[in-house]
Amino acid sequence: MKLNKPLVALLIGALATIPQEIYTRFSRYFLGIGDYSVYELNSLIITVNRPSAILGIVSTCMVGGIVSILLYYSLNRIGPDYIILKSIVSGIISWVISEAIFTWLLEGPKLIQVRSMSDYFLQVTGALVYGVMLGLLYKRYITPINT
Repeated sequence: MKLNKPLVALLIGALATIPQEIYTRFSRYFLGIGDYSVYELNSLIITVNRPSAILGIVSTCMVGGIVSILLYYSLNRIGPDYIILKSIVSGIISWVISEAIFTWLLEGPKLIQVRSMSDYFLQVTGALVYGVMLGLLYKRYITPINT
């Protein structure tokens, strides 16, 4: 059976956000680190001041899928060696770009309060969890990459 690998990559990117959310929720509720989980933070782009995990699932899965598709096509050019390291780097880069957009759109015009530094650290370590899961899922379901 021939798989549509870009579609599988999109689904992998969406599914890799689930462990990221579990990690950020656990850190938020049980360790007291940060103010928002990943899904809640991404929902603020839509709702501005009312965090909603349901809306966050949609927006986070879309971003995760886009990052995964970009990684898939870039792996065709740079090769699948060290896939987990490459996926971690793509997760961190996507986090930096998302944070820049988020800060510019919402925190800059003072639509929401400026978040604490612990929230930024929580989100970047969540991006690491996303990258590791993305790499593991790629290793299991996508590689070797042949289009």
